[in-house]
Amino acid sequence: MGVKFVGFEAVAQGESHKEKDLPCQDAVLHKLYPLGGIAVVADGHGSEKHFRSGIGAEIAVRIVHEGIVDFSVLFKEDMPKGDIAVLNAYMEKQLDQLERFIITKWRQEVIEHYSANPPDEQEASICEKLNLDMADEKNRVRAYGTTMLAAMLQRKCWFALQIGDGGSVRLDPDGNPSLAVPEDENLGFGRTTSLCDSNAKENFRHAFGFDETKGLTVATDGVTDSFIPDAYLEFHKKLYADFCNDPDTAAEGVKKGIVTWSIKGSRDDVSMAGIFATPATDTIVDKAKDLLSSVMDRGANSNLGGNYAG
Repeated sequence: MGVKFVGFEAVAQGESHKEKDLPCQDAVLHKLYPLGGIAVVADGHGSEKHFRSGIGAEIAVRIVHEGIVDFSVLFKEDMPKGDIAVLNAYMEKQLDQLERFIITKWRQEVIEHYSANPPDEQEASICEKLNLDMADEKNRVRAYGTTMLAAMLQRKCWFALQIGDGGSVRLDPDGNPSLAVPEDENLGFGRTTSLCDSNAKENFRHAFGFDETKGLTVATDGVTDSFIPDAYLEFHKKLYADFCNDPDTAAEGVKKGIVTWSIKGSRDDVSMAGIFATPATDTIVDKAKDLLSSVMDRGANSNLGGNYAG
């Protein structure tokens, strides 16, 4: 049986942000391709010294997507031949290059953004209050601080990478969910690592494999903190079943549900994205429907189309 890749993305402003009249500082992106898909989320830090973290998150998801396309094996059919040790070494090198690219490109773009957009009156007031010397490049970069989680799924391989909190989940060949990237035991109690850290490369975590994978999702801590840990993993079983049954309806369900998660759960900004490998329904009947649809589309712009219409 063939495989059809489907995906989703959802983001919502947190209830606490609404009450404080703060913008949503999460960003999300997913892309589908013939050979697989990419999902990325980022969570801008909420404290005043990170006063442009929402912009930092938006820049992050765009750059990460760009980096995965350029550095990953997503579009390549020529993966190296050899045993698992060869494949593992290849992927480790790929991910090391990808993480370095993300950090370097993100820092470059946030610095350029700051130079082109000096602090407005409100931001200048924050800098003065916190005694932030914005001539110091570290403070300029820190203003855009954000976490980031990303995943790539295709038939031949998968990987997930992360800096900061939040969670990535993988569904194995039997549809059993588990954390794709292990949690960082040093995080918690309001502390997280970030793309703005001077030692960001050391704080990246990643995982990958060359076995069948039914799905990968990434979510900011606003989502994961809204669930009991085991319940969040179990939720993915139903999520996968829903996407196998009706991807469009399932995607809309996540967009609606994610708002409720913030209201009843974390009250934080919430964002989630994912890619699923669902069974393809490429039957003779489906092919016939596609052919008929194609003929009708062409006919709509021709005399033949006029004849069909009546």
